[in-house]
Amino acid sequence: MTQMQQFDGTEHITMYNEPERTSIAAILGLVCSCIGCCGGLTAIPGVFLSIFGIVGISRSKGRIGGMGFAIAGLLVGLLTLAIWGGILGASVFGLNWMEKSAAAPTAQVLRDIESGDYAAARAGLGLPAAGVSDEMFAEFAQGYMSGLGPVISETHGVTEMFQGYGVVGEQIQRYNGRPNYIPMPMKFGNGMGLVVIEIDPNQANAGSIAPVRVIVIDVDGNETVLPPWDWVNPNPAVDVPDVEIEDFTGDAGDEPVDDPMDGP
Repeated sequence: MTQMQQFDGTEHITMYNEPERTSIAAILGLVCSCIGCCGGLTAIPGVFLSIFGIVGISRSKGRIGGMGFAIAGLLVGLLTLAIWGGILGASVFGLNWMEKSAAAPTAQVLRDIESGDYAAARAGLGLPAAGVSDEMFAEFAQGYMSGLGPVISETHGVTEMFQGYGVVGEQIQRYNGRPNYIPMPMKFGNGMGLVVIEIDPNQANAGSIAPVRVIVIDVDGNETVLPPWDWVNPNPAVDVPDVEIEDFTGDAGDEPVDDPMDGP
């Protein structure tokens, strides 16, 4: 650093002739904010570093540069946080909806089946699951309880649900990409299991979902299905609308049709 002394007869002034350097905080803030676009977490320190860089540059009286880097890091970081915040909020909302509208009612259906209250179970199911016999309900409960035991409850909260998905992640793979199937981890007497319900989009509503098929899978991949895949409802509930069919048999001969081969 070179010192230059200048005297004008009034006061002594010391001037510093040094090159401008770029703010390290501004550079790090931009880097962290850009990396945050892939995961969101580093955008938080990116925003703080960018603000620190802006303040430091403003107070340096021209000795430190990089204001463009600092402003860009701040804008990118705030935008990244807004995007990932929206994604996180939507994910939490979706998981909470799944817990209340799908997991909790399905767990109650399983408890009703285990206790033998088949009328209550049918009320929570849609066809064809609601159309099975009492014997098939009993066989279904015995099938999954032999490995998993009785159902305890659905998972509660985002953390517990993610932990459950981690346990049954391998079993979920076979249902990835299947439309109208909702996989949910549930707590059973012998540990965590996977319950997959099939829904009819035409019957779904905002309050709750009535599964048309229920699949319980243990950690070894053994499936118990209600109703079985090859089952056909012997008494399908099909509403046939009344159709009025006009009978033309009584009009035969009333208006004879002239045969063009007949003479006049």
